[in-house]
Amino acid sequence: MKVILVINYIWKVKKMKNKILTIGPITKDIIKTPTQTYIQTGGASYYQMWTLYQLKKEATAIITIGICDVEMINDFPEKNNIKPIITTQTMEYTNIYNKQLERTQKAKLPNNPITPEKISEKINIKEYDTAILSPLSKNDIPPETIKYLKTNNIKIILAPQGYLRTTDDNNNIISSKWDDKEKYLENVDIIALDEDEMKTAFNIQEITDTIIKDIIQKYNLNTIIMTKAEKGSNIYTKNKKIEIPAIKTKNNIDATGLGDTYIAAYTAKLDSNNIYEAGLYASIASKFKLESKGPLKVDEKLIQKELEKRIILN
Repeated sequence: MKVILVINYIWKVKKMKNKILTIGPITKDIIKTPTQTYIQTGGASYYQMWTLYQLKKEATAIITIGICDVEMINDFPEKNNIKPIITTQTMEYTNIYNKQLERTQKAKLPNNPITPEKISEKINIKEYDTAILSPLSKNDIPPETIKYLKTNNIKIILAPQGYLRTTDDNNNIISSKWDDKEKYLENVDIIALDEDEMKTAFNIQEITDTIIKDIIQKYNLNTIIMTKAEKGSNIYTKNKKIEIPAIKTKNNIDATGLGDTYIAAYTAKLDSNNIYEAGLYASIASKFKLESKGPLKVDEKLIQKELEKRIILN
């Protein structure tokens, strides 16, 4: 009887902790084209939560949002799983497109750090086993927050794009060095970035397998995920490199949030303990997201079916 009780307890603990936490600011995205101007909800956590919802994963988002924009929470699925930190101003991104669809990007980046104290006010941290951290400015997620999550035995997946940018006097987004990365990465398991972000983050001119292996060893990372747009993605561990193909489509409707969709889908599938399958699953989910405006709205069964078909073909 005692053995049965212990097994039931372990099963309940595992079930309780099989939850994903996403952390980062929500953005008010202003899109300007030669013919129209419109506003939509954005931010990495927004795209990640929609992806995790479609993939039927239990997830909670801790977001920052301005007091005048709280109605944007209605754009999320399962609003009870959104834990807002109310601030004076929502982060804003303005994307200005000319007739050639060339983009100029501006931003207003308020100082709204998500601290350990604010997290503990919103959730029971013991319920979660994985956190996706998506800062969009240097101040969004300080190193003490990452340390707090790690000391609670949470796997940390960091998309560090916000640490690599700032704005000039005219609110234009410009690249910025990540000089104090050691304080952040010492408690991170996985980082996810694109090729340009990789070069900026680690101050390198070219990307080679040897350089990435050295970075993994230097910062004691488990995995580096590097997306390469139409060239697919590479997933590097301490021992190997896994190449993930891009899933092609002729319906390139909306690329906004592709990286966020990828990392959320990868995280959702990572419990399969097969890195290649998790990466391919993420690539397929990104393809479906690319084919329509806004976040991923495709049923998980279609993604799984596509995954199984491609695995058989390989």
